Amino acid sequence: MKTLVSMLVVLLASSWSAYGKAYFFTRSELIGNSSAIAIVVVGEPEPAKPVGENRDPFAAEDEVASGEVGTYSEQANVRVEKVLKGDLPDEFVLYGHESFICAHCPLTKGRFLAFLSKDGELWVGANWQLSLRPIKKDQVEWYVSEEQGYPMKFQKLEEVLGQVSATLKRQSEQGSAGQPATRSESGSEGGDKPQPESEGRSR
Repeated sequence: MKTLVSMLVVLLASSWSAYGKAYFFTRSELIGNSSAIAIVVVGEPEPAKPVGENRDPFAAEDEVASGEVGTYSEQANVRVEKVLKGDLPDEFVLYGHESFICAHCPLTKGRFLAFLSKDGELWVGANWQLSLRPIKKDQVEWYVSEEQGYPMKFQKLEEVLGQVSATLKRQSEQGSAGQPATRSESGSEGGDKPQPESEGRSR
């Protein structure tokens, strides 16, 4: 009996590991897989209001906001300063703190270089906690290199914006030539939100 219980524990742990691991983008993947990139000012976060066309109609009024892919327990008003990619309204509501246990996009008040996607009708972070890169004066916390996401370091904002613009141009040219600009396995059918890695993925 003890052997059977031990085997079940191992199987459950393996299953959780296979289906519950978040994937974090490289620098060019973050740029390429975001629906919108902008310098934004995020207001004070508050509990998410129950919105979303996919919301359970029988859910309690204090239910989290629901997209096509995930649910979100926080929201914050956002003011856009400058758009680098995509179409954004001057002001909108950003949703964060996903229900996924291994990673989420925490919302904090401040100025950020934001990488965003749509989950159904909701604006959300494009890649968990990498989505909002904090800006302090003329510097932004950013990748040290293409592959190294951690630890990041503060770098000159204008230089990082130049990197982003150059990457967007290169990816656009590659796309026009019929070449994939970025790896897209992390995309989802229900929205742009990246999904946890699952068994059989070639990451």
